[in-house]
Amino acid sequence: MHKILYVVVATALALLISQTHSVQAQSLGLTPATMEATVKRGGSYINAFTLSNGTNTRLRVRCSVSDYWYDEQNQRIIGRAGTLPHSASLWVQFTPSEIIIEPRSSGTVSAVITVPPGASGGYYTVPIFETESADLSSPAPGTAQANITVRLEGLLLLTTETATEYNVEVMTGQISAPTYASPLEMSLDVRNRGTSHARVHGIFALLDASGKLAGRGKIDEQRYMPGQRKLYKTTWAGELTPGNYTALITLSYDRAGMAPATMVHEIPFVAVASTTAQALP
Repeated sequence: MHKILYVVVATALALLISQTHSVQAQSLGLTPATMEATVKRGGSYINAFTLSNGTNTRLRVRCSVSDYWYDEQNQRIIGRAGTLPHSASLWVQFTPSEIIIEPRSSGTVSAVITVPPGASGGYYTVPIFETESADLSSPAPGTAQANITVRLEGLLLLTTETATEYNVEVMTGQISAPTYASPLEMSLDVRNRGTSHARVHGIFALLDASGKLAGRGKIDEQRYMPGQRKLYKTTWAGELTPGNYTALITLSYDRAGMAPATMVHEIPFVAVASTTAQALP
C-alpha cells in the first residue's frame, strides 16, 4: 500500500527563507510514505521516492535511514541503522544520497535494497529525507541567520517470500455489554509469535442464547510487529436485551506466498439492563 505524506511547513519555511516576499501556502510531499513488499532472499530491488517541493525555495535534500521498532509500551521507536531488531537499514543505499529540488517542482531518489541470502522473516527501516534551503549564504560577522531543517520520514516493511513463520493468536478477550450510556466494548489480547509483521483485521457477530444474530460489526486493521503483544479494541453502538450472548470473532491476516490465515474466537458475556456485563469464565 503506497501512501502520500504531506507536511505543511509554511511557518518553518517563513523562518527559513531570508527573502522578504510573502510565503504562500507551501508544503513538502513524499511518495510513497509507506512501502510494503515481499522480497526474495539474495535479491536486489529498487524503490523510487519522489519528493515534491511546493515552496518558493530551492531545497537541498539529504537521504539516510534509521531503524524502526517498538518499546515495552508498544510505542514506535527509531534508532541508529543496524541497532534494533529486524533491521533492514543496512540493506539500503540511496542514489543519489543528496539532491537539489527547484521551487514548485519535484525530484526522485532511488533506494537500492539488497537482501542478504540468509534473511528470513520481516525486516524494517525508516527512510529519512532532511530538507533545508539550498541558497543560504554565510551570515555576516556579528549577525545570525535562521536555518530550519524539515525532516520527512517514510517506512519500509519487507518480508521474505520463504523462511517466514506466521503465528498470530488471541490470548484472551473481554466484553462489556452496552448500556444506556455506553456502547459495547470489546478488548482482545493479541500476540504475534511469528517472524514477520501481520496486518490483522476482522469482523464479529453477536449471538443470543438461541444462536440468533443480535448484531454484527467490523474490526479495523491493526499492524502487529514480530513478537508484539497488545490490546485490540473495538466498539459496537447497538442495543441488547438482557440475557446471555456470545461474541463470535473472526480475525484474518495475509501471509506472503500463502493463503490468508483466519482465527475464530468466542467470548460469552451477559447483558444486564443499564449495567456493564462481565465476561463469563
